[in-house]
Amino acid sequence: MEKNFENDKDNQHLNVKKRIMFNKDEDYYFITYNILIILKAFGCKDARTKWTDYTKLSYILPLVADSSLLDLLIRYLDNYRIPPKQDIEILRETYFKSRLRIQLISSILFTLETNEMVSLVKNEKRHTIDIWINQEKIPETLLNSDLFEVEIKNINKLRSAISRLKGLSSKTLLERLYKNNGVRVWEA
Repeated sequence: MEKNFENDKDNQHLNVKKRIMFNKDEDYYFITYNILIILKAFGCKDARTKWTDYTKLSYILPLVADSSLLDLLIRYLDNYRIPPKQDIEILRETYFKSRLRIQLISSILFTLETNEMVSLVKNEKRHTIDIWINQEKIPETLLNSDLFEVEIKNINKLRSAISRLKGLSSKTLLERLYKNNGVRVWEA
């Protein structure tokens, strides 16, 4: 019991440090790092194991960055029970911020591709841009930093909650995350 308390306390200290160091919604470095660890955690290392449709990353990033938001979403995920109004409002705000973040993520991904850290490929069948990480081009210490342990735990929690996440269409992901929880969504 004492060990869990110490872990929670350590996580709180890390979160305080990260709040001081990063603006989680707009910081290029924080978003870039989270994109890279998402791709690594999902095993997206080549064209065969790619992440389908990079725009989904925009909707996943807030969940990876915020444990309480992830827990709120998991509470209602696929149980076909509409959340209370205050939770719907939190999900609605998260959805809108995610929509606005897509352009930023595009810019980051094109920069990462230019630096050969990721590969992007047009998916003719789905009409999407798919992505994978080029791990050999990224320093191992970058992907294994203890500073982002909480985000890695959140990625694993999200993987458990949403099966086949990396291959889902954006439409299906948006339905499961937002539409089924009372948030009106639209596709680009």
